[in-house]
Order: sequence, then structure tokens, then C-alpha cells
Amino acid sequence: MTYCVGLYLREGLVLLSDTRTNAGVDNISTFGKMQVEAVPGERVLTMLSAGNLAITQAVWNRLQEGSG
Repeated sequence: MTYCVGLYLREGLVLLSDTRTNAGVDNISTFGKMQVEAVPGERVLTMLSAGNLAITQAVWNRLQEGSG
């Protein structure tokens, strides 16, 4: 089970995600499921992901290729 939450409040956005990728008893791996790319004073792109880690990494890599 993985969790991603986004709250839109009057004060701004609150984004939360967990980092657990494996629910095994003896081997718990972690990976950041929230990626942030910012241009100070202009914009912020935040991606929260849940599900298949390989797809998440592929999408994030594709987005970063376009920002170069």
C-alpha cells in the first residue's frame, strides 16, 4: 500500500507521500515518491506517485528531459 495526499487550502498546497516500496518483513526499501522541480520565483512542478516504481521513474525522467 502506498500513500499520496494533496490538500488545497487557502494558505496554499500541502503535499505528502510515503517512501516505502517493499512491504516485506525483513527487507523494507525506501524511495522518495515525491519529486519537485522548481524555478525560483516562477513555477514549481511536483509529482506524487503511487504504484509501479519503474513507471514512476520513467515518467519523471521524461519530464526532466524536457526541462533541459
